Amino acid sequence: MTKLHQEATVIQLASELKLDWHDPINAIIEFCKKRIGRWIRAAGGVRTIDQLEQLVSKKLRLVFEEVWTDEDLERIIREYVKLGEPVFVKLRTDFDDHTYATLLERYNIDGNAPDRYVAVIDCRRHKAARRFFTRWHEIAHLLTMSRQLRLPFHRSDHCDPLERVMDVVAGEIGFYDPLFRPVLLKELRRNKCRLSFAMVDRVRSMVCPEASFQATLSACIKRTSTPVVYLEAGMGLKKHEEVQLRSKQRSMFARPRPKRKLRALTVVPNDAAREVGLRIDRNMQIPKGSVAYFEDLVKGTIDVASERSGIENLSRWTHSDGSSLRNIDAYIEARRVVDRIIAIVRPISHV
Repeated sequence: MTKLHQEATVIQLASELKLDWHDPINAIIEFCKKRIGRWIRAAGGVRTIDQLEQLVSKKLRLVFEEVWTDEDLERIIREYVKLGEPVFVKLRTDFDDHTYATLLERYNIDGNAPDRYVAVIDCRRHKAARRFFTRWHEIAHLLTMSRQLRLPFHRSDHCDPLERVMDVVAGEIGFYDPLFRPVLLKELRRNKCRLSFAMVDRVRSMVCPEASFQATLSACIKRTSTPVVYLEAGMGLKKHEEVQLRSKQRSMFARPRPKRKLRALTVVPNDAAREVGLRIDRNMQIPKGSVAYFEDLVKGTIDVASERSGIENLSRWTHSDGSSLRNIDAYIEARRVVDRIIAIVRPISHV
């Protein structure tokens, strides 16, 4: 699989923005940060992420419309059609389970209108948790507007390289370092550099209350200098079992349907974790008895305990071939969030 920074569309975007295409992702991130930095200095500064979003949206002539109910969607369509924007009718068919937003450009306006662009954010059901991140994802698209961006543009969770780059950019500018990092570092010092759920909640309430806990946790882990791995677990299959399940080929002999088990679906180590060899392999099974193993989720029942923490040795985590993770004592803090377990894993030497 081609690495993201080697994708042709990513290199092309950097080239169109007249950036260094040898390191396109970092160049695009720095390009966005510099634009935002100029706007902040001209405005005399901002104090919160919410103020930053307002300033950047104003400069981009972008407004947000949020859909929390089907009635909201119909209201938005009626309002903009009445303003002479018939393209908004397409919103009725734009949103499926994988589409989180649509970015549209208005044409029935004068040249100085503050709402040239409208980002319609779908906040219904499971999509509400991504509301904050989706808004910054749309901002990232407009900050890097090029010939490649054709409107209307639909924000989905598909693996398109440009979408993935915009996710990276959103993660950087949505938690803008000059505002976010000082608060995080202060809390880390108070907590002896031990990242915890409680600390993430405090940082979130002070800097970015509109962001989801998971998005804030991810931003904290990335900016923490001690080794931490973000783990998101859920019921899933091995890769070859997924292939088997999707295969349309008929087998001569009936095969038993593969059974979903609690597995590591998302694993994101920070730089410090990579340096010390702290890792959890994606898709590996969470061992029964682990702090991150919630039996009620496996059984599909209501969660009895929604949060727990403790120390365990990662060598207990084994692959189907018998190999195991390194012999590392780690502190794990885990929380159940609907049908997922989110956890942070730290070596005991850094607890």
